[in-house]
Amino acid sequence: MMADTALLKTPAGWGDINEVVYAPPQNVAGDATWLSVFCMWLTLPISCVQGIIGGLCQFFMAFFVLGCYCCQCIPQWLCCSSMGSAECGRPCILAPAWWRYVIGGLTALIAQSRSRLALFIWEWKAFGNGDHFWHGEGFWSVTYKECSDIMKSNQRRSSSFACIQACVPDLFATNILLFLSNNGPDSEWAYLRSALHSTLLDHGCRDYIDRQKKLRSLVANDWPNPKISDLSDIDKIRLTVSKCVFYMMFGIWFSKEDAEILKGWRDMAVYFVLPRLVHRFLFNFGICRVQGLRVKTVGLIEKHGLESFIMDINEKLPEKYRRTPIVKLCDEMMFAVGFAGIGGTSACCETVGAFLQRKIPEEASAHLINFEKFPTNESMVEAFNSNPIAYIKESCRIDPPVTSATNVSKEERVIKLRGRDYTMSENTLNQYVLSMANRDPSIFPNPDVFDPSRKELSQALTWNGAFGTPDEEKVYPRICPGRYLSLDVALAVVGHVTGLKEGSYKLP
Repeated sequence: MMADTALLKTPAGWGDINEVVYAPPQNVAGDATWLSVFCMWLTLPISCVQGIIGGLCQFFMAFFVLGCYCCQCIPQWLCCSSMGSAECGRPCILAPAWWRYVIGGLTALIAQSRSRLALFIWEWKAFGNGDHFWHGEGFWSVTYKECSDIMKSNQRRSSSFACIQACVPDLFATNILLFLSNNGPDSEWAYLRSALHSTLLDHGCRDYIDRQKKLRSLVANDWPNPKISDLSDIDKIRLTVSKCVFYMMFGIWFSKEDAEILKGWRDMAVYFVLPRLVHRFLFNFGICRVQGLRVKTVGLIEKHGLESFIMDINEKLPEKYRRTPIVKLCDEMMFAVGFAGIGGTSACCETVGAFLQRKIPEEASAHLINFEKFPTNESMVEAFNSNPIAYIKESCRIDPPVTSATNVSKEERVIKLRGRDYTMSENTLNQYVLSMANRDPSIFPNPDVFDPSRKELSQALTWNGAFGTPDEEKVYPRICPGRYLSLDVALAVVGHVTGLKEGSYKLP
């Protein structure tokens, strides 16, 4: 149905979303307390001078993270490095090391055209061009082999994002799939993923297939007389993607007013990568906006009477994993839908739309993308229409919507940074960098060149696994459960603009 049929009253056990979203913050590090933020404001000029130097000079960035040679010979609590601070649990007494490091990181990001991939490469070079570099509270793995091996394993996870403790429950919802460990068939992750997939993401079920067949016509009704230049209208892309994702999952085609709410998940993407220290330094402006977005998103479920979907998923979970109140599960699920489904798919469509016009996406760097094989816009459109799946996969390989993911080291290990060995203890945060693994020249020759015809394309790890390889779900247990949804939506949105003939392609 496509009507606004709201329930007259909230189902029993549903609860109040405000009590979930505005619960007290958890895991607040000492350097992210309000005392630390107040002191940071008082000493801001000093931190800014140091941070800007670090953000512009790779040597000083490495120094701020690793400290001087003496730092490795004295007690950790005296260490002046951000790594030492992280190893000590980021206490308030070591906050100055974190202040300058955070400012340095933001400076480096701006200097690298706000491209996360360019920032990672810059930091990787700062730490010696090896197999790892340091960022945030942990070490980052960059080679294809190590990233692939991590994705093939049972990962230990925690409430962390971008290798930093996540702001929960105020910015991130608690117990989302992103934070749960996949440590066996009886894990909370396994049950929740299975229930979510069978209820809303099964691309083989009849409801999904019927909606997929209608999707293109719904897009066409909202978007008459499309032109390639329309793909530069980012707001239009995000609104359309929001409508498509929600329709494919719940069968309701949203009004512009409702879609504007969901569009916020892409609009506010920048807030999710910021640590709590930065959020509090900005008086929680970003957190407050995301809190409001989460409340409004759950409000859409209540407005359209869709609580039964969430309650059904909750019932499918073992009793020990069921959420009380049930609205907590709704918040966690819609966070995943908004953050990954709408945010990730919008980023995909924005990249593909830019490439079709031989433009560099807003969050990418021109020196990392080479269009030499396609000298004109017409050649780009022809390449898309001849093999749209390969075009989308190559676009996302070279400019991925998701650049990396955080897991937790299950054992002690030694890594090399700037030519020296450093021992990483068990439970150290470890980020595997999909965006750099997808450019490993040992797997992808001429990795900067955009080439949808490259034979190794299905080895790209873009959707948290090699999408299109045999037994992908068994080999990569955490492969994105919404990858088909994302691809279907991208094909409908971009294909409508390029005039792609429906049925001229086959999904992997």
